[in-house]
Amino acid sequence: MNNDQDQLDEQLLERARTGDREAISTLLAKHGVVVRQRIEHDISSRWRSVLSVDDVLQQTYAEAFVSIGQLKATTAVSFIAWLTSLAKRNLIDAVRMLDAQKRGGDRQKIEPNSQASYAALLDLVSATLATPSRVVAGKEATDALSKAIAKLPEAYRVVIQQYDLEGQSIEDVAEKLGKSLGATYMLRGRAHRMLAGVMGAQSNFFSQAP
Repeated sequence: MNNDQDQLDEQLLERARTGDREAISTLLAKHGVVVRQRIEHDISSRWRSVLSVDDVLQQTYAEAFVSIGQLKATTAVSFIAWLTSLAKRNLIDAVRMLDAQKRGGDRQKIEPNSQASYAALLDLVSATLATPSRVVAGKEATDALSKAIAKLPEAYRVVIQQYDLEGQSIEDVAEKLGKSLGATYMLRGRAHRMLAGVMGAQSNFFSQAP
């Protein structure tokens, strides 16, 4: 029986990597419960009123649909490990943003959609890089950031544009996205990480801190 199940998972994974949405959905439905069990105790009681396991899994599943083509896993065990890694990364990003909001350090009082708002976002994005860095500021950098934002999937783009650049409240942005506050902060954290990846690849905008 186990051999049959292993073979079925291998077939589903092979189909999923080619973009078969039914295969991806089947894998998520089948193995998502294990991921839920692995992360459900990782959410601190401090944040449970604004962030749920369902929030984390919803975002994780959305990312799985987008990135599964890059997955190398060929077994259920490796697929579950990959999905758990995505979920934990999402949770880390959500908590990072919630902690910053609690400290009052994630927002500056600046003119919406100004050069200063883009510079502030560049500072925040650079903070997500794996190694210490400093921002190389200037119009060229902010123009590149604007182009990078435009390439983000819609929900990521909306939260960056409306919260980081326009200065709208997190409550208003969450309402427009139809998400909880915690899920919206998580989406923002993921968007910052995506932007860091794009901008970090361009060494003329981020450089190693002295």
